[in-house]
Amino acid sequence: MTHPTTVNREGSFLIVGRGPDSVGFPTPDQIRMSIQQLVAEQDVEQAHDLAQEGLNTYPENEGVLAIASLLAMVRNEWDRAVVLLERLLAVQGDRASDYTRMMYERARTCYGQSESDKPTSAATTPAVEA
Repeated sequence: MTHPTTVNREGSFLIVGRGPDSVGFPTPDQIRMSIQQLVAEQDVEQAHDLAQEGLNTYPENEGVLAIASLLAMVRNEWDRAVVLLERLLAVQGDRASDYTRMMYERARTCYGQSESDKPTSAATTPAVEA
């Protein structure tokens, strides 16, 4: 798959077709900030594409997981939000904030899972894809 380089009005990176070891490849923080900017500009589709690229490149990065889960909630993709927030909670462990836990419960409720339900297993969890 080929990913074009996209640059916003201010000239900052949004997406690039090279790996994270390449010079100039966006960091997780640059990806997160670009997603925030795209959403502010109401370009949710490109934000979604960039979030997926960020997840593919940095699958365990807390910032990328957090912004991707919030974007999934904006898009009413509750199944995706639940999966991403479960991954974020697993990465953060005991460091997970009350806000992250609250957002996870909100996503589960909107997805139709009650608080008494067990977290979904990998076998029944929808894949996180573009």
